[in-house]
This record gives sequence, C-alpha cells and structure tokens, in this order.
Amino acid sequence: MKPFLPMTLAALLAATSAMATEVKIAFNGVNDPETNAEAAFIAGFAAALEGTGFEVSVFPSDTLGSERERFDQVAQGLLEINLATASTPYGMSPMMRGIALPFLFESPEEFDRVMAETDLVAQMNEPLSPNGVRLAGFTFVGMPLGIHNTSVPVTTMEDLQGLRLRALNAEQLAYIQALGASGTIVAWAEVPNAIQTGVADGYLNAPNSAIRTGHTEFLRHFTQANITPSTRIVLMSEDWYDMLSADEQAQIDAAVEAGIAANRAWIADWSTIVEDRHRAAGVTLSDLAEGERDRMVAATRPTWDDVMEADHLQAFLDALDAVRD
Repeated sequence: MKPFLPMTLAALLAATSAMATEVKIAFNGVNDPETNAEAAFIAGFAAALEGTGFEVSVFPSDTLGSERERFDQVAQGLLEINLATASTPYGMSPMMRGIALPFLFESPEEFDRVMAETDLVAQMNEPLSPNGVRLAGFTFVGMPLGIHNTSVPVTTMEDLQGLRLRALNAEQLAYIQALGASGTIVAWAEVPNAIQTGVADGYLNAPNSAIRTGHTEFLRHFTQANITPSTRIVLMSEDWYDMLSADEQAQIDAAVEAGIAANRAWIADWSTIVEDRHRAAGVTLSDLAEGERDRMVAATRPTWDDVMEADHLQAFLDALDAVRD
C-alpha cells in the first residue's frame, strides 16, 4: 500500500497543475479570426502560449453570460480573461469613461501611445485591482466610430436631426443628443430587431461592424466621422494572475502583447478592404462636409465635463499633452 499512496498524490498534483494552467477567455463575438478583430486577438494570444504549459479555452458569443456576468466572474476568479465593452467597469473605475469620450483622441495610434507612455492604465487599475480585476490591455473592433443609418447620407450635423440612434450607454446617449440626433439605449443583441421595427434608425460603430453582423441588409448608409477609436478592453482576474509565478506572469504578459499586435494587424488589413465590402453590400458611403467634424467636436465637448469627474478628465488631458509634446 505504501507505493500506491505517493503515486496517487502525484496523480492528484498533476491533475491540479493541469487545471491551474487553463486560461479561459470569454467574449461576446464569434470566434472567427477572419471576420472578428477580437478573435484575432485570441488567436495571437493563444499562439504565443503554445509550448508554455498554458492551455487556452475560448468561450465566444456570450456563452459564459452577459457583459456584467462575465465581469463578475473575473472579479471572483472564476474566469481568467474577459474581452469586454469598455463601459462594463465604469461603476468600479469611473475614470475609464475617458476611454470613450467623443473626439478626444485624434487617432487609434494616439490612443495606443497615450496608454503605453503615460500612467493612465495604472490610475484606472487602482480601484479595480482590490476588487479582483486587472485592466490588461485594449482591443479595437475595427476602425474608429462612424455613423450607420437606414436612410440618410449624413454629411452635416443637420442630417442627423430626425434620426434616432442606438446608444450603448448613458454616456454615448449624451453625445448622440449633442450631435442633434435623438437616441435610445439598446442592448447589442437587440439591435437588429430595434432597427427593423423602427425603434432605432442606426448606430455609432466601427465601419466593419455592420458588415460582420449582416446589418448592411438594413443599414444602407455609412459616414466615417472618426468619433473615437472602437475600443474594447482586456480584463484579467487579479487573483489568478497573482497566483502565477514570475515566469508565468511574463508569459501571460507577452501573450497579451502578441494578441494586441494581432488585433492591430487585423485592423490594418481590414482598413484596406472595408470600403469595397460596403459598396459590394450596397451601402452608400458619405464624407462629412468641410468643417462639419469641427462642429461635431465643439458640440460634444461639453459632454466630457458632464460624464467625467474633473480630476479624471484632467488626467486624460494631461496625458494627451504629454504625448503630443
């Protein structure tokens, strides 16, 4: 009996070790790297971990629950990584509202520089970490946000009057209204029904979003207004990460970087074909008239103060100044 016990313990330890190396990643989209930029992140992340002992398990299409449910699972240590909408942690880290302010960042490249070269990520993580959540990085779902709608070629702010646009949250609703449209908050899963029944006439999103989801069947117009980068976030279980060895943490950090690089490469590739895809789908592409984007910037600027605490907004403005200098 004595030789049997050590073997049993060894088997149990091996099983425990195998469970500890699983990395579950959940998100709301389909796991198709050809059509989904977040799936491209996952593919890059998983490839970087090959041969390390970590095993990546992917849970797409909200199979582990809604945005809020997945956030709670990360905080409880039940889910290692969640690709989430940027607004999910607002209640816990209000400073994160700065990520999606309209016309704050001149480009996605500037956004990346600000997050890499300043301490904004550390500041946003301060209230997250004690609650079991780590902001580990940012993904883009496509190019910057533009205006999708059913019936109007939008070239001026006046063209937005009479349109009711789907809003992701109260913050986006505020700047939709500042642009002259009306808005209504609708969950993403309910968007097709809302638009086809007239509850909403369109939405603000990356240009490839309507192509990826098949919404081009009813969203027949698109205007690239470069409102804000189409940012989502990589959330990691703080408790799980803290339990890893230093070498394992380095492997996970490198995998996140590889995933982000794959995500950005996907965006670069799609930026060359998205207009052709729109035209092939019968979508009319419009440009803002000269000076209209400046008008939009001026109209939405007051919403920054309405949705952000003054010190949080100033931190973003200071970070931008540091990068632009």
